[in-house]
Formats: sequence, structure tokens, C-alpha cells
Amino acid sequence: MSFSSLGWNIFGSERQYSTYKWMELARSADFLCRDLLEIKSGENIVIYADSATDPRVVQATAAAIHIIGAHPVVVWYETRGDIDLPPPKPVEGAVLAADLVIEYAVAYLCHSQMWRKAGEAGVPITCLTGMNADMMIRCINPDLDEKMRSFGQAYREVVTRGKEKGRVTNPAGTDITFGFRPPRVASEPAKLRKRRPTMGLGGQGSLNAVIETVNGTVAFDGAIWPPAEIGPVKQPIKLKIVDGVVKKITGGFEATVLKNWFAHFNDPRVYNVNHISTGFNPGVKRITGDILEDERVFGCVEVGIGSAGWAGTGAGAAEVPSHTDGVILNPSIWVDDELIEDNGIFIEPTLKKLAKEMGIQLWVE
Repeated sequence: MSFSSLGWNIFGSERQYSTYKWMELARSADFLCRDLLEIKSGENIVIYADSATDPRVVQATAAAIHIIGAHPVVVWYETRGDIDLPPPKPVEGAVLAADLVIEYAVAYLCHSQMWRKAGEAGVPITCLTGMNADMMIRCINPDLDEKMRSFGQAYREVVTRGKEKGRVTNPAGTDITFGFRPPRVASEPAKLRKRRPTMGLGGQGSLNAVIETVNGTVAFDGAIWPPAEIGPVKQPIKLKIVDGVVKKITGGFEATVLKNWFAHFNDPRVYNVNHISTGFNPGVKRITGDILEDERVFGCVEVGIGSAGWAGTGAGAAEVPSHTDGVILNPSIWVDDELIEDNGIFIEPTLKKLAKEMGIQLWVE
């Protein structure tokens, strides 16, 4: 995250930086804590943040928790050089003692051993890595959340119509095909935190791909992170994928950086495709360099590479060394023979209607 994304270059002084849209930020923080996370009076809520985290977000969230009557405990520590590196021991101690945890650290830990321990202990963690004030106001919006959820539900229904083959293309050179997983059986209604022990920022849905059937070329032309040396992509990075595994990486200098980053782990699992998703957060309309929102650019397709978290269970579990997310802009998506999105514009009738209701200027009349 750059200082400009936090507002320093825009406003030029610490005083203006610290008060930027403070009322709007308070509203988003309250909505997050009260409505989305359903924090209750008396609960112990841990927020952990590294030195790269926007303090305005941390302060607004802690205040919202306090107003509810819960106990906000904020843990700050130094920014680590890469994602998922073990934090200082007191961070883990606080996390495992909490009723609920919010991750704001820029060097996120969501695939780390600490998260695995929290999951086993039943401690829910919400991943909002790198959240800054502007992002929070745009992306956690009480005026648009219900409409975004309606779009997400409609999107799931459209995707689960797929029985045979999906396809994604884009002008930069993406052309992949994949088979569909059978739709999951819906469980009984439950509290969000009990149903999903971990969660993240809204506005992203799975394309339901069978990973071992993913074949073709992915061209990342939006952003990819990590490695931190790339972020927004200047020249498309092309990945040749065979049966769900990256076999070749081509492009310019950024492609070389990515190729070397994968290679230095010396572990074949870093090349495994992990998921294929679509972004539809109405607050995200362009690449900013913050991966949390970049992978939710409205209409994008995002591909995760590298197994997420840990492989195996119990004593046989092994830490997976990496996970990266790349963004494909202006995609076209087919569900079987149905074109649901054309060059970044949803054309499936229900999705088109709901996009218009959110005020997204991405439709064809």
C-alpha cells in the first residue's frame, strides 16, 4: 500500500489525512461491526494491524465495537516482508483468546498457521487486509450492500446452471475452459459467523470450476499480488495452464518477476490453480493497487494460484508456501453455451438488471 492510497499526496498534511471523510468512515465501520459481523455486547474483539495499516480504519472500527458494548483489543506490530509470515507471539495469543478477529494487516496472514489454529479453536476471523479509509467507505456501503448480495445470489444461480463447460476470454489473451462442480446443497439458515468461520470483503463469487479441468491461457492485465514488486500490471502476464497447473509464464519484465517468485519456493504446489472467481463489488470500478479490492473490480475475473493455507490435517498437515491472486479485466464468460458477460459487461438479463440497479455503468441497452 502506498502513502498516496492513504491520502497523503492528496491532502498534504497529517491533520487533513486524519479527518478525511471521518463521518462516512464511521458509518461504514458501524455497519461492518453491527450488521455484517453481528458483534454483540460483552464480546472480546481483536483487531490486528501492521505498521502499513491505515490507522483511521482501525480507530473507526474500534470505536464502533466500543459503542456496541463489546471490548475492542487492538494489536499493532511491524510490517513483515511477505505475506503469511509468523507474527510476533503476542498477536497469536490475542487472536486465539478472542470471540472474533478482524485482520487489517497489509502483509496478511490468512493462509498462515495462526489462522489454522484459530479455525480449529472456533475463532472466526474476517480478512480485510490492507483496508484503507477510502476503500472502506466505497466497498462497505450500507446503501448498496443488499443490492450487492442480490447480485451475488443471482450470479450463483446463473453459474450453477452450468453442467458441462465454462469458458473465460479477454482482449489481453485469456482463453481458458473448465468443467463445473455440482452445486452445493444449501444448509439451514444460520448466523453468518457460525456458518462461515472466516469471511472477507463482499463482492466476489466463485465460477465453480473443477480445478483439474482448467486448461488454456490466463492473461493477467489488471493486477497481481504478491509478489509486492508487481501490483498493478503494466504489460499482460500470460500463464499457460494444463490440467489446473501453471506450466509456462511469458510477458515482459513483470512476467520474469512472477516466474522468479514462484521458482524461489522450490515447491511444485505453488503452480496449482486454486480458484477462479468473479468480482462484483459496486464500490470497485478500477484497479488501485490494493489487492483486496482489485480482485473485486466490478466484472473482473480473478484467479488464485497456490494452495490456500495448509495441506492435510492433524500431524500430517504441511504449510503451503505461497498464494497469489491475479486479475483479468474485461472478460467474457460462458456458462455452457450461454454468454453471461461480454467484454466486461454482464448481459445475462437478471445480472444486467441488478447491475443497473446498483448504478454500475456497465451494461448494453
